[in-house]
Amino acid sequence: MSDETKACPVCGENIRSAAIKCRFCNTDLSAYAAAKEAEIEKTLFAGHPVVIYSFGQWVAVIFTLGIAYVFYWIRSLATNYEITTQRVRVERGIFSKAKENVELFRIDHFDLHKPLGMRLVSQCVLHLRSSDTSFPTVMVLGIPNLESLADTLRECSLRERTRRRVTTLVQA
Repeated sequence: MSDETKACPVCGENIRSAAIKCRFCNTDLSAYAAAKEAEIEKTLFAGHPVVIYSFGQWVAVIFTLGIAYVFYWIRSLATNYEITTQRVRVERGIFSKAKENVELFRIDHFDLHKPLGMRLVSQCVLHLRSSDTSFPTVMVLGIPNLESLADTLRECSLRERTRRRVTTLVQA
């Protein structure tokens, strides 16, 4: 093998480095590389939600002279999101932890809610509804750029359904 040739990842035959398709097994090399790339799970967001994500919470903090901020801060620490290209994990609790996990290929609906109080502080709520009976709904809120993350999650969900060959039956 020289600098001008490489091994086909499917059949192992020597092909040109600039080849788009293997001349031996007829594999589309860019599609094969994209499929391999999709199998790797990548983290889209990991961390806690913001402490205050609505205008009403700011009002409560002002009226309680900051005591409500401590409550919201502890509640923020008690929630941890890990959103990847294949699943959504939500961990809740401070002393006792409960971890919930839903696979993206099981998510049927992506609803984005923007109440006025949240729009005033540039936040929204992502409501994910899944076909998983043990974890039918997930509410994600307090994450920066949640609207663009919702679009990315939808694309990842469709990609996962295609990769796993899952189809959805729609009732008429």
